[in-house]
Amino acid sequence: MGNRTNSEIQKRLANNLRKFRKGKGLSQEDLADSAQIDRTHIGNIENCRNSPGLDILGRLADALQIDVKDLFSNEAPESISQKPIDRLNEIIPHIREYQNLATEFGIEDVFQENGGKLLQTLVITGLKNLPGREGNDAIDEKGMEYELKTVNINLTRSFSTHHHINPTIIGKYKKVKWLFCVYAGIEIIEIFEVRPKALEPYFVSWEEKWKVSKKDINNPKIPLKFVQKVGISIYKQTEHGRIMAGPVLSHFPNQRNKIRRTR
Repeated sequence: MGNRTNSEIQKRLANNLRKFRKGKGLSQEDLADSAQIDRTHIGNIENCRNSPGLDILGRLADALQIDVKDLFSNEAPESISQKPIDRLNEIIPHIREYQNLATEFGIEDVFQENGGKLLQTLVITGLKNLPGREGNDAIDEKGMEYELKTVNINLTRSFSTHHHINPTIIGKYKKVKWLFCVYAGIEIIEIFEVRPKALEPYFVSWEEKWKVSKKDINNPKIPLKFVQKVGISIYKQTEHGRIMAGPVLSHFPNQRNKIRRTR
């Protein structure tokens, strides 16, 4: 009976230590360094290979900024999630991995403008970012370029375009396909592909307005309803929330009929 009790306590200690450590965003090496003990102690405790003495437990608790008794508590690991700083430390390693993925796609800062949303679109569609250009432009494997626009439907139902619309920008817009990416907060809901010909009414309107004022037009909008009417849906959110790969866009014309049937 005593051995079973000791085993249960050892498992609880191992589980709590691991959760506290990860909750603080610490590796075993980090915790060992902070507690001034050998890293093998951490590994042995977390794998139930030894039972540390009070000295080691005290050092671990001090390094984790908790009481020794919390290492043996059934409630201890959950309590750290109530502190914002600990919650941040728990998720920041995943954000770093998200940024590492973004860097592979040419996005240097996922927090800048629509970087995080752009990354999801690029991963889904297989496009590559074109850094150094105005707007969230991208290119497919055959060299075909795309203008990317996003909207957060929790805030608005219109897509922003450009803060300095002029004949040069309009000329660029007429040469590329457009992807309109619909988000609800950070969740991607749907992606529409729109050919530039379908956007001609907006291009004409902007050109006429510019000819009258001879000034750049500040961020004219394209309504979501219009995009839904003229666009073709190439991606929709799954029921289980998992992000899936969309069509390879350079092959998209071959899939057009299939996509229309599934709408």
